[in-house]
Amino acid sequence: MKLFLAVLGGRSRGCHIEQHDVRWVVGEQIEDGIPELIRQWHGQRKGLHLDSYRTIERVDGHRIEVIGERPSPMSATEPKLWFVNLGGYSPNSMAEHHQFDVVVARSAAAAKASAKRSWLRGMQQVHKDDLHDVRQDPSLDDLLPITGNGQWSLRISPIEGGDDPAPVPDWFGYRLL
Repeated sequence: MKLFLAVLGGRSRGCHIEQHDVRWVVGEQIEDGIPELIRQWHGQRKGLHLDSYRTIERVDGHRIEVIGERPSPMSATEPKLWFVNLGGYSPNSMAEHHQFDVVVARSAAAAKASAKRSWLRGMQQVHKDDLHDVRQDPSLDDLLPITGNGQWSLRISPIEGGDDPAPVPDWFGYRLL
């Protein structure tokens, strides 16, 4: 099984511009998660589309594996997979700019610091908009919902040597769901 980070786009009643959201699904391929992505969308069904997705297999020198075991409590010193979404501003744009990705860190503070060191360079007032632990610990309230919660967990293990893949989509475009 693989862990996918998907970006959805669509409309919500009363909004004047297209909205986007990120969602997690588990499967052998992204198509396995399409029904769950549709189910999780908060807006109007008409026009819902997939903008991009990425398989999360290696991050910050760590292998990320989906294993078919119920999650067990993790120690505070174990590395965790974090989703971070930063916002920032440019004097040349009315819109808030965002950059999101995943990092491996031992704490929320370390994950946020890692992202802020590398992302949104040149932007002003860079800040955290979202920060979530991706592990499947049923005792947490702040994790992103992933289909099959509680039926599998993530194994995060260090890898010696090699480079992490660039944090770019495996696919991008407009795929109507």
